[in-house]
Amino acid sequence: MKLIRLTLFILIISHLLFLTNSGANASTANQEAEKAQQVESAFNELVNLWYEQKFDELYDRFIYKGKGTISKEKFINRMTKEKKKLACCWQKAQDVKIKINSSDKAEVKAKFGFEDLSNETTYVATEIPFYLKHETWRVNVKDILDTAPDAPKYKTRKKRR
Repeated sequence: MKLIRLTLFILIISHLLFLTNSGANASTANQEAEKAQQVESAFNELVNLWYEQKFDELYDRFIYKGKGTISKEKFINRMTKEKKKLACCWQKAQDVKIKINSSDKAEVKAKFGFEDLSNETTYVATEIPFYLKHETWRVNVKDILDTAPDAPKYKTRKKRR
């Protein structure tokens, strides 16, 4: 009888431990899914601002705007001089995949469609890192300029020693 009670007690304890671990894993999975949703929302907002050519608002989504980065005026000038514009509708961003790397970093892989004046669409596959700063997912200006097919590539200033 004591053996049966002991076995039953062990089974109950193991079941409770299993449920506790399952709950923790479910909670972690929910947090990951929530972050992925936030990153996807930030990505969609960024793409829509780009498509609508609201480059001043797009600039505000960048993580670093201090010394050594491109000014808002130069960024807007570069983006408006592009010969190819972000394509319409489903072509502007396809095959979007989101990967959460840490609590404050994620990566979005996507294929962007760009149209020229002849309405021919070309595609650029890229990976754009997103960074969580002040509770908002942001990107680097370099990653946007490097994705735009006709914009002059972003050059960082090298420090002289």
